Amino acid sequence: MKHLLALISFSLFWTACSAPTVPEIDDHELAWHVRWLSNDDREGRMTGSVQMVKASHYIREDFRDAGLVPMGDNGGWFQFFEVEMPPVEGDSTLQIGSTRYSQVGTVAASADETISAKLVGATSDSIDGQFVLLRYQAGGTKLRGLIREATDQGAIGVIVGTHPNDVTEHFDGKIAFKAAQGSLSVPVITVSPQLLVALEEQVAAAADFGGLDGVTLMPQVIREKRTARNVMALAPGSSDEVIVVGAHYDHLGFGGDSSLAPGVHAIHNGADDNASGTAMVLELAEMWGLSDVGPQPRERGILFCLWSGEEMGLLGSSYWVANPTIPLENVVCNVNLDMVGRMESGKVTVASASTAAAFGPALDHAQQFIYDQGFDLELMVMQNDMPGGGGSDHMSFHKVGIPAVFFFSGMHSDYHRPSDDWQKITFGRMAELGTGLADMLVRLQIAPRSDFEYNKPEPQTSAHGGGSRRGGGLWFGSVPDYGNEPESGGMALAGTSPGSPAEKAGLLAGDVLKKVGDVVVGDIYDFMDALGKFKTGDTITVEFLREGKLEATELTFFPRP
Repeated sequence: MKHLLALISFSLFWTACSAPTVPEIDDHELAWHVRWLSNDDREGRMTGSVQMVKASHYIREDFRDAGLVPMGDNGGWFQFFEVEMPPVEGDSTLQIGSTRYSQVGTVAASADETISAKLVGATSDSIDGQFVLLRYQAGGTKLRGLIREATDQGAIGVIVGTHPNDVTEHFDGKIAFKAAQGSLSVPVITVSPQLLVALEEQVAAAADFGGLDGVTLMPQVIREKRTARNVMALAPGSSDEVIVVGAHYDHLGFGGDSSLAPGVHAIHNGADDNASGTAMVLELAEMWGLSDVGPQPRERGILFCLWSGEEMGLLGSSYWVANPTIPLENVVCNVNLDMVGRMESGKVTVASASTAAAFGPALDHAQQFIYDQGFDLELMVMQNDMPGGGGSDHMSFHKVGIPAVFFFSGMHSDYHRPSDDWQKITFGRMAELGTGLADMLVRLQIAPRSDFEYNKPEPQTSAHGGGSRRGGGLWFGSVPDYGNEPESGGMALAGTSPGSPAEKAGLLAGDVLKKVGDVVVGDIYDFMDALGKFKTGDTITVEFLREGKLEATELTFFPRP
C-alpha cells in the first residue's frame, strides 16, 4: 500500500452532498504480510514465544511507518499482560519407605506439591486424611470424576493406575498426562498396570495397620507464566470517540490441545487463522495513517488493535476491555476480523450486525460500493446471531455492552492444522473485502452516536441453527471468562447467553461460580463435571461471588430454544 499511496494524492472531504471515495487495498501487500506472519520462521506465533515478540515488532514498525499514534501502555505501542502456558509434565516420583519409583507420571490437573501420608484402598473406611489407591478403567467413570469422588471423601492425595486385565489393543494402560485437565486440590501420581497390582497387594497387607505407611507423592506439573502483548495504534479524530478495529495475531505454535491434527508436532502457520485478519488490519491502518481517506475533518478516530492470546481464550482482548488504554465510554463499536483469507466462494459471513443500528446502513453501503467497483464479493449478513457468530475477540466487547461486528470467510479443512498455509489464501478476494471494509469504516465514522446503542441479541432459535448446534447436552447458558482465574478458585463469568437458565437465574458478568448443586467449583472442569449430574427440568442452588460477597440463586434447567 505504501507505494500506492505515494503515487496518488488523496483529497477527500465529507460534505452533505458528496461522499468520500476510498483507495484500493493492495493485494500484493496483503500477500507480503500474510507470507511473513505465516512463514515457518515464525514457528506458529504461539502467545508468549520469542517469535510472537518478533511478530509484535513487525506490527509495531508497520504502525509507526503509517504515522499512527501509539496507544499501548505508558505511551508505547504495546500493552503487556501475563498468560499461563499449558501445563507440562515434569519428572514425578513416588516413594514408599526407602524405595523410590521414578517411572511414574501425573496428570495436568494435579497439585504440584510433595506430601506424605498413609495409603489406603478405595473401599477403606478411613479415607479421610489419607492417600487413596484407585483403579482406572478406560470408558468408565472419567478420571477427574474418579479423583473428585475420593477427595469428596477426604482423600488428600491419589495414586491411580489401570489394572492389567483392563489393557486392550486400543488402550495400553498408560494414563495420559492430559487425561485430567484443570486444577485439582490434591497431588496425583499415575502408575503402570504392573505397579498398580504390586501396590494393591501392599495396601491389602497393611489394611490391619490402618494403611501402608511412609508413602510420599512428588508429582511435578510445570505451569509457566509468560508475558504477552497487544499492539495498538490510533488514527486520531478531533473528538474522543473511537472505533476499535481488531484481529488476533497469535496462533498455535507447534499444535497442542487446540490442534485438530492430534499427536502431530509440527508448525501450525495459521495463514488464514489469523495472519489474514492481521494483514487486513495493517492495510486499513496504513490507509488511515498515510492518506486523507474518510470524512474530513475526522471527528471520530479509529483504534487499530492486534490482540495476543486469542487462541488461549480471548485473553488479549479481554485484558484490554478490563484495562483499556482509552476510556471504554469513548468506544462506539468494535470491528473484528478473524479468518478472512479463504473466499473461493465469493462470500464472507458478517455476524452480530444486529448489535448496533449503525451497522446495517454501513454494511449496505459497503456492499453497494463493492458492486460498484465491479467486484462480485457478497457480504452474507447474519442477524440476531449470538454469541456473536463465533468465539472470537468481538465477544470481549459484547460482554461489556459494546456493539461489535465480526467478519469471517468460513471454516475449512485446514483449520487448526499444519496445512493452513499462505498458498491457499485468496489475496484478490481479500483486497476486495478490504475495499468494502474501508467504505464501511467511513460510514461508521460519521454515523450518529445514538446509532451505536447496544442492542442485546435475542436468544438463538433453530431457524438460525444456533440453539441446537452443540448437541443435546444440558443447557446452563454461562459464558466463561477465560482470561480471569480467581485466586480463591471458581469459574468467572464473562456473561450469560440470552434467554438461558443462567440469565433467568440472575447471574451476571463478573460473577464467580463457587458451587453448582452439591459440586464445589474450582475451575471450568469442575463446572463441566457438575453439569453431568443434572437433567433438564432439575432445579438446583448455585452459589457465586458477586463483588466479594457470597450469594445464592435457584436455577432451573430447560431446553435450548
